Amino acid sequence: MTTQRSVARLRPTPLLVPGVVMVLSAIVLYAVNASQQRFNPAFVWIPAILISGVTVVSCWQTARFSQPDRAVARLWRSVAWCGLFVALGNLGDLRMSLVAPERVPLQQHDIVSSILYAGAVVVIIWALLRLPLGRQGASARFILDALTICVTAGVFAWFFMIRSIGAGEAQRTTVPMLMLAVLGLIVALAMVKVAVTGMGGLESGTVRWFAVAAGVGTVGGGLFPLVFSAGPGMSGSQIFVPATMLCVLLAADRHRRAAGIPVRPPKRRLFSLVPYAAVAATDALLLWVSGEAGIIVTVVALAATLLTGLVVARQVGALRDNGRLLKRVDQQLTQLNQYSDELTHRATHDGLTGLANRALFEQSTNELLASGEPLCLAMVDLDDFKTINDRLGHAVGDAFLSAIAERLTDILRSSDVAARLGGDEFGILLPGLSGDEALALLTRIDESMTTPIRAAGHQLLARASVGLAEAWPGATAAELLRRADIAMYSAKDSGKGRFKVYDTALERTHEADQQLGAEMRRAFDAHEFTLMYQPIVRLPDGAWTGLETLIRWPHPDRGFIGPDTFIPIAERTGLIVPLGTWILHTALGQMAAWDAEFGPGVAPRELGVNVSARQLREPGFAGEVREALSFSGVSPDRLVVEVTETAVFDGGVALDTLLEIVRLGVKVALDDFGTGHSSLGLLRTVPADTLKVDKSFVAGIGGSSEEAVIATAMIQITDGLHLKAVAEGVETTAQADTLYGLGYRFAQGYLFSRPLPPAEVRSRLTEGQLARSSEARN
Repeated sequence: MTTQRSVARLRPTPLLVPGVVMVLSAIVLYAVNASQQRFNPAFVWIPAILISGVTVVSCWQTARFSQPDRAVARLWRSVAWCGLFVALGNLGDLRMSLVAPERVPLQQHDIVSSILYAGAVVVIIWALLRLPLGRQGASARFILDALTICVTAGVFAWFFMIRSIGAGEAQRTTVPMLMLAVLGLIVALAMVKVAVTGMGGLESGTVRWFAVAAGVGTVGGGLFPLVFSAGPGMSGSQIFVPATMLCVLLAADRHRRAAGIPVRPPKRRLFSLVPYAAVAATDALLLWVSGEAGIIVTVVALAATLLTGLVVARQVGALRDNGRLLKRVDQQLTQLNQYSDELTHRATHDGLTGLANRALFEQSTNELLASGEPLCLAMVDLDDFKTINDRLGHAVGDAFLSAIAERLTDILRSSDVAARLGGDEFGILLPGLSGDEALALLTRIDESMTTPIRAAGHQLLARASVGLAEAWPGATAAELLRRADIAMYSAKDSGKGRFKVYDTALERTHEADQQLGAEMRRAFDAHEFTLMYQPIVRLPDGAWTGLETLIRWPHPDRGFIGPDTFIPIAERTGLIVPLGTWILHTALGQMAAWDAEFGPGVAPRELGVNVSARQLREPGFAGEVREALSFSGVSPDRLVVEVTETAVFDGGVALDTLLEIVRLGVKVALDDFGTGHSSLGLLRTVPADTLKVDKSFVAGIGGSSEEAVIATAMIQITDGLHLKAVAEGVETTAQADTLYGLGYRFAQGYLFSRPLPPAEVRSRLTEGQLARSSEARN
């Protein structure tokens, strides 16, 4: 309906008005002069000649209008030439009506006009045959149907001429029969084109007007002179040529007004009605003629007609069976194509998000690199996505990933390629952009992430670490991906929620980290790591109240490697999990040994063990703590789990694990407090017993510095919340005295003791035991 209305709203071609006027003029002139000659019949040819000229102009304009489709433009040029030949032939008939009017009603033309009319028919037939027919074998069927119509029409023309004007006259007037056959061929060509192929690139309304034009020309050029006789110099062509040309004008008008409307594909037909209609018409004519030839001929004709009908019925039945079979085959082929498309899509796209998968992403990367245009590749890794999965479930996690994919698709350009590479990792190809331009686009993506994402009824915030790499001459997809991956992990190590662009410095750092990570694994297997213990003391006397467990790595070649260097690598590689388990069991075992040797009065009261965020997110970590306590025999209230603010700031699985550990009776200390997110709300959600004030605040605590103000505020907070406050990094007596004056009663640092190996801790405990025994004797 929309298509029909859009065509109707356009204004008709101006040439239609003179065309209609000329057709009406031809009809009036013919009607006035047909029964009784009132003026020279030559004047009746003028409207036909004029409208043919108008048709030539209109068709030529339509051909220029249709230039993008060469086949259609060629057809319209051919129709224009055909109209020109008809106009010139009409001029010849006009001359004939002046010099030999008695020959005009019999459709007899001079040699020049006959050639022109024949040329018009040949041109239009050739133009129609050159249109694309579509399915294989359509051309042969097309020609056979056209020839069938020609034979049938020829037989009928010959019969009617014999009946109307006699055999002798018919032999002298073969032109009408030939004209009828040729025009019948035009009808067949037009109609079969519609049925078989939709007539190339022509819209259906245009094709229908062509078919009407062919039918009008057939009736006027062949049948009308046989059934209606006018006066000398009068011909049915005088009204049917203008009518035919008007139909062509309407076809051209429809074609131009329907520009841009998609051409509907033709419907598949089981068989063509053309040959059956021709056989039926000929059989009817045979029965009619046989009735005048006696009973014997009539019976034979009737039997032949009946046999023909039976054969046709049998063939139609077989064609219908074949049609049903072909329909089933088409349905199965359609299903197979759908399955094939679906399998292809599944093989190249992520099933959850609908984005490209890694295989298609790498293929697209190679294609874009081969094109030589600028290209940037971004790796996007969602921060703390595991927390969503563990805390809210995989259904929420999947919905969150799908929402992220939609948001990426909405922001990226149509030429960009987004892919889910696995888990919570996405890749983005940004063709045609330099590094700075790509960063601007990624900034918009990052800004969009600040808007909460609704996933399965939850409002969630997304943070992502992004690494960007820019292509270079000779780049490969694998190397470009690797560089973006290095930049992404560097962004994650820098604090998450950040961008990093690959450069050679990152490469050197990455290589060093990779090498150190491999050496860490070897060192762990070779038992090269050792534990040290730093005392936590009471102020102001410096008596030991507990120990903090610290890991050390005495590398055989590089010497001492500090935990600030290897712990982040252990986090990234996952080695922190087995390493942390080893630290927990070893430290508690050492605690049990000191208890057995020195007893509760001398052995340290509490033992602190550092636990990373990665360990807290591991399933079953609380069970590992329970197992280690049970195996060592150490009371849970003597173990202090030290965690950083960052590890539990976002809550989630890490906080749930910490609460489970607290239910065992284990104590919790917030380590390096003040250097992370520093949310006071954290003190309400995290079940902390101890607050360890970072050494950065202790270092400048003298005088009226900002550090002193912060340290004072912290002791007031801990007193108000009934928490134990431990000042870290105390190195001078002045710092200790100031802290004591501010209200601190526990401290830790080199002023009191450096980290000690187990043997030295034992020695100090022995000294303490001896001193206590001496005091008891005195």
